Amino acid sequence: MKKDKNKLMTNIFFVAAIAVFCTLLWGTAFPVIKIGYELFQIETSDIPSKLIFAGERFALAGLIVLFIGLFVNRKALAIHKKDILPICTLSLFQTFFQYLLLYIGLVNVTGTKSSILTSVATFGSIILSAILFKNDKLSIKKIIGCAVGIIGIVVMNINGDIGGFTFVGDGLVILSNLSGAVGNVVSKKISGNRNPIQISGWQLTFGGSALIIVGAAFGGKLTFYNFNCIICLVYLAAMAGIAFMLWTMLLFFNDVSRVAVFNLLIPVFGTMWSGIFLGENIFTLSNMLSLLLVCSGIFLVNFNLKKGDNKIEKNHSGNI
Repeated sequence: MKKDKNKLMTNIFFVAAIAVFCTLLWGTAFPVIKIGYELFQIETSDIPSKLIFAGERFALAGLIVLFIGLFVNRKALAIHKKDILPICTLSLFQTFFQYLLLYIGLVNVTGTKSSILTSVATFGSIILSAILFKNDKLSIKKIIGCAVGIIGIVVMNINGDIGGFTFVGDGLVILSNLSGAVGNVVSKKISGNRNPIQISGWQLTFGGSALIIVGAAFGGKLTFYNFNCIICLVYLAAMAGIAFMLWTMLLFFNDVSRVAVFNLLIPVFGTMWSGIFLGENIFTLSNMLSLLLVCSGIFLVNFNLKKGDNKIEKNHSGNI
């Protein structure tokens, strides 16, 4: 039974389906967060309140994942002394630093540049994985695949405002995405025999709580003006919780490079969801060409023409 489960979780078509589903969910965050700022009346420059908004979203997401875990494997949710440091390290990079730096950086950088810089960070996950994991070697095909995907993001934003480089804008967005790349590698590194639901649930709860504390310390606040505020926050939390849980499961069974390259789809889906929410035409030549290039890049990284190369042998086992 366990072999059948491992076989399914490493099948490239199953991995692609789950990864695309995760990036589709994350893509909805772009327009919904903007809607959330309006509902909660958070000003563009009010970073502390944005951190509380993000913190409550991720802390609630973690609680949702842990609640799901009660019905899947209750015993595996218990957190022991040996689990605290690894999971806190993951939450530090994948939630706390990533979103702390991102929310500060986005105030000083255009949406166009943030999309491009986010796509470049995919290289970070693949390079770090090649350094730390012997079975996830860096290859010419992976480099070309990432480059093609990044060109796709650039094509989508070809008419956007690029502007000059600033550390408090571009620099922090880059550091934010590198933090997320480190988080992918740490998630893979600490998986071992730990339960992916346990890892994602607790790291979101810890990271979200830390963001709330920092936001509150600097005078941030979040006021629920109407029921729509609750709906917005619950949706963002549920979306993040489900996506992070599934993403952690994929990293548990697969090489980081195989999974991380799908991050290139997030800005593409973000642009498309924004267009849908705003009633704009998303079927433009640049959007379609961008999607084609990104998918081509993902194909190059994940698929080999040699028979049997599209499955990964695992040197560890775990329970979900």
